[in-house]
Amino acid sequence: MSEIRKKIAKYLGFPLQDKIKGTNILKTLTFLEESQYWDEDRINEYQLKKLKKLIDYSKNNVPYYEELFNKIRLSSSDIKTHSDINKIPILTKEILREQGNNMVSRKFSDFKVKIGKTGGTTGVPVRVYKDSYNRTFTWASYYRWYEWMGINYFDTVASLWGARTVLSTSLKRQMISKFQQIIQNEIVLNTFEMRDENMLMYVNRIKKSKPVLLKGYLSAIIQFAQFVEQKNYHFNSIKAISTTTESLLPHNREYIKKIFGVPVFDQYGCGEVSAISYECSVHNGLHVNQEHVICEILDNSDLPIYNSYGRVVATDLDNLVMPFIRFENGDMATLSDKKCRCGINQPLMKSIEGRSIDTVVLKNGNKVHGVFFTDILYELNVFTSEFQRFQIYQDTAGEIEFRIESTGRVNHEIKEKIQKAFLRFLNKVIIIEMKTLPISKSGKYSYIISNLL
Repeated sequence: MSEIRKKIAKYLGFPLQDKIKGTNILKTLTFLEESQYWDEDRINEYQLKKLKKLIDYSKNNVPYYEELFNKIRLSSSDIKTHSDINKIPILTKEILREQGNNMVSRKFSDFKVKIGKTGGTTGVPVRVYKDSYNRTFTWASYYRWYEWMGINYFDTVASLWGARTVLSTSLKRQMISKFQQIIQNEIVLNTFEMRDENMLMYVNRIKKSKPVLLKGYLSAIIQFAQFVEQKNYHFNSIKAISTTTESLLPHNREYIKKIFGVPVFDQYGCGEVSAISYECSVHNGLHVNQEHVICEILDNSDLPIYNSYGRVVATDLDNLVMPFIRFENGDMATLSDKKCRCGINQPLMKSIEGRSIDTVVLKNGNKVHGVFFTDILYELNVFTSEFQRFQIYQDTAGEIEFRIESTGRVNHEIKEKIQKAFLRFLNKVIIIEMKTLPISKSGKYSYIISNLL
């Protein structure tokens, strides 16, 4: 049965998707399998060509860029090298919200468009329009990543997933999604129904269907891993696990790998610019998806930096219906100038530690990310199978509510140790235990919830 499902997916499911949705994923996948080994000059030339096309189209068809490029007197002929991209002002979330439909092409009806929305964790959710060409490169690069994990795009996959990002939730849409899952060899396990009895059903479905990849929200995979550990279940078919949406921290990776006995792979993107980078089998950072995106890491003076922590600014080279050119998504990361020994000739992104606004203000006024606290907890050696996740809530500078998600009672001595360590940096620390940490309406979880203005 497993081989039959694979053949249906390979020869029917995925080709049918291309035909119905107007994408060209399979052909593009073949292209990406070659381009990942291009030398730097060739990939730069390819990116520059795409960028010029994007600028020309945006200037002639997108109201926001028409006004902007005319104002700064910029045309594609002004972009002669990669460094010339800094002639284009940075697009912020505030501009995106203010401009609204001015960000969308006047030739909207010429595209096969999919409408989604951002999560809204940092403000009012924004509609994001993506055309078929964009989805082609996004999905083709995603399936190339499967190969980096040692599997094929048509292999059986189990997904721990919850809320949809697409606005439509009609019965017709649900039926289409179910049919797509069947012919594309995917099993979807609902993360909004993760009670013990349901997780037992998930275990049985996995054992019966024998997926080679388990993917999904990091929080859901951790919760499932805890259930698997408690019940002492084992899966022989799973070869890899991939996580998304939340920051994959070192102790999370170690725990998941220990429970399932397979490598864990990370990925990075955002609602506005998908498929920014993926982790290969060397696990030494995430390769930037250069055929699809130009990724800059900038310092506070908007200058590009390498091997140093900075702001992520991404240009989606494949979305004409709603162009994102030099979009600052609020994330922070490091771009390495070293090559990976896997042979893939794409730069490595490291230290993706969360959004620049997702910070905690200490008693001395310094701002730190969730990883600051993770490092302390790791040093204290307090993480256990029952205690894998935490959340920090702050509405007063120098004070926090430290929330522990635990499947059992956390030892009083451990809580005292945590509080003592944190009080070196904070004036007040309230520690509470919760069975499940709160998430946003989109199903996303954040280490930091800050109400500071």
